[in-house]
Amino acid sequence: MNQASFNVLTEPWIPVIRLNGLNDELGTLTCLEQAHELREIRDPSPIIEFGLYRLLVAFVLDALILAGRRPEDQLDLKSLIKAGRFDLDMIKDYIRQCGNVFDLFHPEQPFLQTKMDKATPKPLAAMYPAVPSGITVNHWHHETEDNLQVLVQEAARLLCTLAPFMTAGGAGLSPSINGAPVVYALPIGKNLFETIVLNIPLRCSQESGRGVIAWRSKRSPGQERSEATTVEALTWRPRRIQLVPDMNHSSIIHIRKMNFEKGDSTRLTWIDGSIAYRYDKDRVTPVRMRENRPLWRDAGPLLLLNEVEHGRDETKVSFRRPDVVEHAFSLMDTGDTLIIQVYGMRTDMKMKIFEWAKSAWSVPSKLGCSTRLGSLVYQELGRAENSAYWLRNSIKLLHPREGARNKKALRTIMDRCERAYWQHLESHFHPLMNAFSVLDPDASNDPVLIEKTAGNWRENIRYLALEQFELASEDMDADSDALERQVRARNRLLNKLKEVLS
Repeated sequence: MNQASFNVLTEPWIPVIRLNGLNDELGTLTCLEQAHELREIRDPSPIIEFGLYRLLVAFVLDALILAGRRPEDQLDLKSLIKAGRFDLDMIKDYIRQCGNVFDLFHPEQPFLQTKMDKATPKPLAAMYPAVPSGITVNHWHHETEDNLQVLVQEAARLLCTLAPFMTAGGAGLSPSINGAPVVYALPIGKNLFETIVLNIPLRCSQESGRGVIAWRSKRSPGQERSEATTVEALTWRPRRIQLVPDMNHSSIIHIRKMNFEKGDSTRLTWIDGSIAYRYDKDRVTPVRMRENRPLWRDAGPLLLLNEVEHGRDETKVSFRRPDVVEHAFSLMDTGDTLIIQVYGMRTDMKMKIFEWAKSAWSVPSKLGCSTRLGSLVYQELGRAENSAYWLRNSIKLLHPREGARNKKALRTIMDRCERAYWQHLESHFHPLMNAFSVLDPDASNDPVLIEKTAGNWRENIRYLALEQFELASEDMDADSDALERQVRARNRLLNKLKEVLS
C-alpha cells in the first residue's frame, strides 16, 4: 500500500465563501493567494472556524517575520492592507525556507503533529468535543467513540482547534497557553485578506525565548514552559498528536485513530491579542463564557472598554478589550462600521465541555474609537444587569415566606424569565450602540442628553422586566395571600426599576 500523503498547502481542506457567495474548499497556498477574492472562512463548528482563521494569521505573521517585515505598529498594518493582497513571492519564499513540513503524514515531521513510534492509538473522538469519548459521555449519542471516522480534510481542521481551545484533560494533561477556553474576538475586513491582516498581533513586551511556529519546530512538546513567542503561542502544542491514516484499500484517506499524549504546559500568564481581560487588583482574568449568559452581554469588555476603571474603592475593576479590536478601530475611517465576530467554548474550567458559540456585532467606528462613549454604553448594560437582578428578586417574593430556608424556591421560573428577558433585549442592543455613536465624544457630561439617548433602551428594559414578572405571576396561586404577595412584589419591582433606570 502506498504511503498516505496529504499536503495542506495544495490539497483543498479550508472551507471558504467567495465574494460572489459561492462555497469552495481550498489549500493553504491557494487560500492566501486568493484571499482578496474571498469573503470569509465558514465552518459549521465555531471552534474549527476560528482555529482556521488563527492558523492563517500565524502562517502570515511567521512569513513576515522571516522576511524581516514584521508589523510593529498600526501604520505597518495599514500599509499591509493598502497593498490589497498578500505578497505571493514572500509566501512562496517562506514555504521554501520551511521545507517539507506541510504533509499531514510526513514520516519525520507531520504538519501540526509529533512523530510517535511507540504510542498506543486512541479513538479520534478524544479530540472532538462534539463526540462522546472516554468518561465525557453525552447521553444523547447512542454510539461508541470508536464509531467516529472522518475524512482527512476534517481531521486536518480539527488539528487547528488544539492551540486555541484545548482543555485540561486529567492528570498531566494541561490546557493551552490561555488556560481554560476563552472568548476570542475576530475583527472582519472587506475580504479574507483584510481579516487576516486585522488579526495579526503586534509585538508585545512579554515575548521571550526562541520558540518558533509549530511546523518549524524540531522540539517534541512535553515540557513545562516559562516563555513563549507570539507565533509559538498562536500554534501552542498542549498535546502530542499523530493522526493514523486508514485508506481502506482506496485513495480516500479516513481517520479513526490517533496517537495522543500530553504536550507542553505553562504557568505563564500570556496576554493574547484576541482576548479581552478583566483587571481586578493584582489579578488578570480573561473573559470566558458563562452559563446562561449570551456573549453579547460581555460586549463591554469585548468591544468597547479599554482600561477604564469601574466601581469604587475595593470593588474597582478595569477591562481591556482585545488588542486586535483596538488596532482595527484605529485603522477605520470615520463613519465606517466594524464587524467583530466572537467565538467561545464553555467548560467547567477543567475537561467538561458544555457548549460553544459564535456571535457577530456591527460597531460604529465613532463608538469604538471613543473610550467615553463606550463607557456610557457599558453603563447602560449595567442598568440591564441590575434590572435582571431585581426581576429575579421580585419573582422570589412570590413564594411563601419569600423562599426562606429554600434556596431553590422558584429557581426554574426565575431562570426561564431571566433567559427570556435577555433574549428579547438583545435586539435592542445594536440600536443603543448606534444611538450613542452620534454623540460628540468630547462633549461635557449631560445627564439629560444621556437619558434621552438611552430612552428607548431603558423603556425596553422596563417593559421586558415587567412582562416577565407578569408571566411568572400567572404560574402562582390565586388565593388572597398569593395575590397580596403579587401586589407587594410588583410594587417592589416597579420601585427598583425606577431607581435603576433614572
